[in-house]
Amino acid sequence: MKITSFGEVLWDNLPSGKKLGGAPLNVLVRLRALGADCAIISSRGADADGDEIQRQIGEKDVSTALLQTCPDQPTSLVEVAINKCGVATYDIVYPCAWDRITLQDEALARVAESDAFVFGSLCTRDPVTRQTLETILDRTAGTDTFKVFDVNLREPHYTHERVLSLMKRADMAKLNDDELYELAVAFGSKHRSIDQNVRFLARLAGLERMCVTLGPHGALYFADDEMHFHTGFRVEVADTVGSGDSFLAGLIYKLLNGASPDEALDFACALGAMVATHIGPTPTIETLPIWQGTDAGRADDQ
Repeated sequence: MKITSFGEVLWDNLPSGKKLGGAPLNVLVRLRALGADCAIISSRGADADGDEIQRQIGEKDVSTALLQTCPDQPTSLVEVAINKCGVATYDIVYPCAWDRITLQDEALARVAESDAFVFGSLCTRDPVTRQTLETILDRTAGTDTFKVFDVNLREPHYTHERVLSLMKRADMAKLNDDELYELAVAFGSKHRSIDQNVRFLARLAGLERMCVTLGPHGALYFADDEMHFHTGFRVEVADTVGSGDSFLAGLIYKLLNGASPDEALDFACALGAMVATHIGPTPTIETLPIWQGTDAGRADDQ
């Protein structure tokens, strides 16, 4: 399985210290631990933080062959605050190195031959990186690559129109319930229920697949005009940083391996829940028996 992602690599400056992060990278770190061949398309600064970020990405066995070095912007550092419920808020400095990702032939070739290509909305805040991503999507349109759009609404770094444009280029979009309702309302939805708004946004974007995470209440997956629900796993939350990224990694992994929607959702929710019990976005949890098909931790059984 070959997976490529595009977007931000950064340091999450948590109360406990700096942790390697960035949603596109977090997804790959988990997928690499599950056995996929993973590569990140991004940019880091020509500084000590950039040297260390490259070293740590390589240490996690994610390819850095497409990680560019930006000479005139620093490596990204994000200040993360965690509230008493473990929910994170972010202060994302602009500009930084990943705002200057340029187009490379090697990146185009890698995406075209990948089983899945994961991209987000945050990295499109700057026209340089945005144009690079749009060109990659245009030039790889019609290939077998499964294009996954990870919606990540961080004010003031997005517009609703730009998010919708990217959604229309994807095969599947993943977002949380707050993001779903914000986008649905912005584009004129009068619906109240979550399933109605999923169908509304999917029709608007021309998507056959959409996944919505529901925090402690699990997630839903919409595919082939059917809605699949998972009520989540009850865990003691340390912080939520990276839990959605591991959820998405688990979902992609299972879908590409031919799992049913319900099985894929169960696995993804388990991964996301386990990450939420740890500090930081990519804790090493692969040895834990979380994908053995048991319902012992299901929230609806507790």
